[in-house]
Amino acid sequence: MGRPPLNKEARIHRLLNQRRVIFSLIERIQTLLAPRSNFNRELAHLFREQGKFGARDRRLYRELIFTYLRYQLWLEKVRSDERTFIDHLVMLAAPIEEVKDLYPTLGDRAPTDLSFENRHRLIGKQDEEIQELLPPWFLSHFNARPDVRELLVFFQRAPLWLRIQKGEAQEILDEIEGLAGETDQTPTLSLDAPEAIQAPVGLSLTDLKAYQSGKVEVQDISSQLLLQLLDPEPNGRWLDACAGAGGKTLQLAKMLRPHGSVLAYDSRQNALRELRTRQERAGFSNINISPSRPFEEEFDGVLVDAPCSGSGTWRRHPFLMRQMEEKDLMRYAEKQLQLLDYYSKRVAMGGRLVYATCSLSRFENEHVVEDFLGNHENFEHEPLAERFGLKDEGRGITIRPAMFNGDGLFVACMRRIDPDIRKGTEQGLSTTA
Repeated sequence: MGRPPLNKEARIHRLLNQRRVIFSLIERIQTLLAPRSNFNRELAHLFREQGKFGARDRRLYRELIFTYLRYQLWLEKVRSDERTFIDHLVMLAAPIEEVKDLYPTLGDRAPTDLSFENRHRLIGKQDEEIQELLPPWFLSHFNARPDVRELLVFFQRAPLWLRIQKGEAQEILDEIEGLAGETDQTPTLSLDAPEAIQAPVGLSLTDLKAYQSGKVEVQDISSQLLLQLLDPEPNGRWLDACAGAGGKTLQLAKMLRPHGSVLAYDSRQNALRELRTRQERAGFSNINISPSRPFEEEFDGVLVDAPCSGSGTWRRHPFLMRQMEEKDLMRYAEKQLQLLDYYSKRVAMGGRLVYATCSLSRFENEHVVEDFLGNHENFEHEPLAERFGLKDEGRGITIRPAMFNGDGLFVACMRRIDPDIRKGTEQGLSTTA
């Protein structure tokens, strides 16, 4: 049996206590924001220390902490006034059920406009002030300065995207809608990515049979588009060199069926264990997981989804926005170039080297590709397909969060060639001219 409903007085007391708790938690998370600190792990430890937090409490406090991280600069200016601070925090937070429960504590200031486009105006902020919330060096890293609409997306709660791995889309949509119950949100099949489903906020994957049976996997919509930008589609034997927990590995394995295969490697063994679990759930037999870095074999394609600053995921992981320093980003660029150099040696003649990041910085993206090509005459840039309204006009494609309501990422493709043949071709063209 569930708990009996609280009377009005007890309910208000509980809500006011939640406000006090979140204020205390935000005081305590300041030490978790040191550069390179594992924020998610430390936050989970902090919650466990409390002992008394239930699932709804954790959802509420996590949402409000992440909201604080998104709007930190504005909120810090009023933190000395606890009531105003928490009022602003609640008004800026995504309207999930647990947050909406706190609206009675706001009095006549409870949000009436729940759209993210206008939420900052509830605390007296204007559109042009949005850029103040980003690190001061970040805007200079864009190739083209983002407009206000694009900047607003950085401070929205990222949606949960699923990818259909097998089975019928309508059957999966019906099951998700049944689990969502009586809410104002329904699962939506994307018009852009043919296998992408935007799931309702708070969907419990542990209760979703389609997830447990491997019919759907969690994968951001922008990530789903990445491999579909390759032209022609992947074939043969591929290496996923920075596989992580395997979202792209699984998608790549599906694309390579029935004759192709994927060898997956990652330096993080915990991530590979998660990949193995997902592989077994999906029932894919064309994925092999390597515990060690491949150093002899050659492949038809190598995917290097390189470790990066993660600026394209700041809406999903706002702590990264507060932890990242420009000098750290530049160090990532150096490591990315080293990874490309190493894994380029694993690409067979005529094969492809695909470079990807979840960064929006040109210093981690186009500049890395330019540096690589400038030092590897046996590779040339291969334009990506013109799909989804995207076009490779230089050294790859950057997908910004506002384009598909997903993460931001970059992808570029390079083909291994015989440099002597290219030189001969160039000399022939020169003679003809």
